[in-house]
Amino acid sequence: MMALVITMNEIASRLYQAITEKGISYGELARLTAIPKSAIQRYATGTTDKIPLERLRALAAALCLPLSALTGWEENERSDEREELPEITMIARAGKKMSPERRQDMLQLLKIAFPEEFRDDDGA
Repeated sequence: MMALVITMNEIASRLYQAITEKGISYGELARLTAIPKSAIQRYATGTTDKIPLERLRALAAALCLPLSALTGWEENERSDEREELPEITMIARAGKKMSPERRQDMLQLLKIAFPEEFRDDDGA
């Protein structure tokens, strides 16, 4: 299989374009993802060398995009290939139909209902 190389500048460019096209502010995106606004600004402007994968996932979800829209990875080339769970797919589909505010409300409810499962994600 051919290696896939995507630079941070490409990811930053894709992220900035998605934010601009969606018309969402860094502040709103920070609220939806629990990622600091300053970090999102650094990610979107390419002034950082690393973006944690979990943060890319959170940003993609908040922007209602597949992760591949930011990374350029094809779904079958993802480095973290995993079995898709039908329940998670159902939640994701419901989330895509919701406003950003309702998605954030859903996330908060899940964090309250399942604090143990979300503990590691709070500081990432």
